Amino acid sequence: MDFIDYRKALGLSFDDKSKQDLFIKRIGVFMESGEGTPFDEQSEMSLAYMIGERYLLADTSPFNMAIGEDPIGLQRAWLYLSKRTEKFEDFLSCVVALYNTYHGKKLDKETIFGGIKRALDDCHIRFRILKDSDGIFIFPEGAKELDDALVSEPLEWLKSYPIAHKTFVTALQQYSDGIFIRDVADNLRKALEAFLQEFLCNQKNLESNKNEICKYLGEQGVDAGISGLYQPLINTYKNINDRIAKHNDAVDKKLLEFILYQTGLLIRMVISIKTESEEDAD
Repeated sequence: MDFIDYRKALGLSFDDKSKQDLFIKRIGVFMESGEGTPFDEQSEMSLAYMIGERYLLADTSPFNMAIGEDPIGLQRAWLYLSKRTEKFEDFLSCVVALYNTYHGKKLDKETIFGGIKRALDDCHIRFRILKDSDGIFIFPEGAKELDDALVSEPLEWLKSYPIAHKTFVTALQQYSDGIFIRDVADNLRKALEAFLQEFLCNQKNLESNKNEICKYLGEQGVDAGISGLYQPLINTYKNINDRIAKHNDAVDKKLLEFILYQTGLLIRMVISIKTESEEDAD
């Protein structure tokens, strides 16, 4: 039982603000305890530039004067992040910037990644951390079971389909930034389109490939009622994009979440069927 669950067992509530404050404090403890961890000048300057903070020269920093010595390692990085704790989402973006701007070789980036992930999990923050070739980003969590099955796992599987993977990541990053516009729905559509093109080894558009993928699934023995889900969903993609284009590109978050999960579901179904067929052939 962790700290938050223990408090709940005692009847002591922990609201979202309390969880966010605890997360910030735990990140602070994690970083201030990493005093021996090298943090090179290039990474520090990149972090300062990324989050829009003035670079702190070691011999003139007011922070150094206050503590009486020059901080080292992750302690120096915390000097920047500790100034951005007023708004939780802003602080999260700085945590992401910390990981993504580090260029040194002496510090294992997995140490930073593990510290962030552990703090998110332990504080029951409704965000999850995802990683791709460009770095990390933090994604607002829906239902854990759905996120695991329809976001995290399809994202991992799509590494074998690089064009689709890149577009799916773009859609997730936009969604995580609260950009609930047509582009997110359109990028989800493009991710599915690219996946089917890479999977079927053709350049047909989504409208044409919905018939091809239904044919493929049928050949693998999938019930026609299940494989037929592609057709109405692709029509939904088109209708949503057509409709929101007439309303200043604004999209309801719940609608985007539905499209996100449906995209993951369809990708998962195809890859699962393919994997099962290959196992049966062996």
